[in-house]
Order: sequence, then C-alpha cells, then structure tokens
Amino acid sequence: MVARANHFPKIDPKYPLEDDAQIIPDFLRILKKRISVLKKKRKKIMKNLSIIDSGIVVDDKNRNKNKSIMLASGFYLPKSNPEKPLGEDAHFICEEESTMGVADGVGGWAKHGIDAGDYARELMSNVAKAVKHEPEGYVNLRRVLDEAYLQTKANGSSTASIVTVDKEHVFHAINVGDSGFMIFRNNKLLYRSMIQQHRFNRPYQLGNDKRSDTPKIAQEYRLKVLGGDIVILGSDGLWDNVFVSEIEKTLMLRNVEGKGDVHDLASFIAQLAFSFSMDKNTLCPYAEAAKHAGIQRVGGKVDDITVLVARVNFQ
Repeated sequence: MVARANHFPKIDPKYPLEDDAQIIPDFLRILKKRISVLKKKRKKIMKNLSIIDSGIVVDDKNRNKNKSIMLASGFYLPKSNPEKPLGEDAHFICEEESTMGVADGVGGWAKHGIDAGDYARELMSNVAKAVKHEPEGYVNLRRVLDEAYLQTKANGSSTASIVTVDKEHVFHAINVGDSGFMIFRNNKLLYRSMIQQHRFNRPYQLGNDKRSDTPKIAQEYRLKVLGGDIVILGSDGLWDNVFVSEIEKTLMLRNVEGKGDVHDLASFIAQLAFSFSMDKNTLCPYAEAAKHAGIQRVGGKVDDITVLVARVNFQ
C-alpha cells in the first residue's frame, strides 16, 4: 500500500518505467548535461558533508557494521548562501541503533534575522542524544522526539522526520512537516510518508514560538520490512525536485541485485535533485503541487537538499 502525500496531489507514485534499453541512455543524458554542470558550479560542496562536520552526534567509529540492522549514509547539499554556509537542514545517523533523522529549518525566519538552521541542528543533536538512551534493539521515536523538542531552545522552527528499524524487523517512523521517507523493495516504491502542511508551502513545524506546532501532531508509521529493502529519508529539497519514477530508475541502475553502495546512492540522488532544482524549465513535483494550489510556476525549486539512504540488513 502506498500512502499518497498531500504535497503530490494526483501524481502517480509509481509511474511505469521505460524499457531497459531506454533507461540507460536517459540517465547518461542526465549525467552528461546536468551532473557536469553541477560539478562545475558547485565543486566546493560536491562532497559528503559528514555529520561530524555539522556538529551532530554519531556512532563510534569502531562499530561493527555487520551487526547493524540498517546500513546508512547521507549526502547534504546546502544551497549557496554565504551568510548561511551550513544551510538550514540538519541530519544524524546512529547506525548502531538503526536510526536516522532529518530536520529542515523553515526559511521564513530569515526575515526576522533568525537562522532556522540553528534550531534544526540543535533538534537533531538532541534527538541523536536521546536515541543513545533508548533500550537496545528498540527506539521509541515518540519519546525521543518529545524529549528532544523539550531540550531544544534555539529560535526558529523546523520539520522533523526520524526512522528506525527494531530487532523484530519492524520499521518505525515519526514525521512532522514536509520532510519524509520512502521505502523501496526490489527497486520499486513500497510505501511513502504523507506530507503535513497547514496550506501549500507552509509545513507543520516544531519550534518554541507560540505559533509553531508541537510533537503531538506528529504522524507515526509502522510496517514490517525485509532484508534488502531501501529506505530513503530526505528534506523537501529532495521530494520537491525528484519524481518517484526517477528514484526507481536510479535504483534499477545503481542497486543491481540489491548490492548498491548506500553512499553512492545518497550522493547520486542528491546530485540529481540539485540538477533538477537548478533547471528553470523542468517540470517537478513542487510545480505540480503549486498548480493544484492555484499557483502557476515552472522550473525546479532551489533549496537545501538532504538525502539519507539505508539498506535493511538482515535475512
């Protein structure tokens, strides 16, 4: 069953894929015309901005990846803004606890002189710390988000999406706003989170301002997963620019027989999202959603882009 998101009204989440002979030429075209432009214009940021660099708590370097239920990696592309070199997204990965999360600071605070990225980074740092105190093999995401929310004192607000897989092979997620996740099985979309928004382009958001939302409105998800399933978690910079069909094609090409490298997948999908975001003539999910809200626009949506990819790692 696929949960249809409010942010993508009437968009088929499972566009039929073209035949194999056409898929490869299409992606070679994308790589040559889009990714090459990306490398020239954004060479300085075409690298994995590690969680340590952004000040988020991570697992021990000596962790045994073979025992991890979820193998994960992330790739972050902040939009070009000298005043905010870290951007407004934040994320963490706790592989030992098979948990990862992303937050997207709400840009509207900039007109008040507030960097909402500070709130997002503090929130994710507090979530990562709370995860460390959960019982082994099971992370209560509602409790984790509640605790992190109470501990976060920065100004601003952000969305939040956190996912985990427990020792019983059950996927859990909690979500506030328009960040979210998708689960793929055999490189095809299996399930996706729904978008929470008060109106078009105004997502639910956690914060300390009286107008902000609280964790009480967060949506929770639970479903059984299988070894080899791919979980993609991202900020709206991903979902606003890349259709599900493009992600499925990417997985077909780069996750052959379920053996694709998670870092390679995260970096490729992030770069793909960036290339679409810079295209002034492309048709993207954000433009489709705007149309259904009565707003005419074309082209991608320039934004911070965070992509986390995890493979469920059990038989």
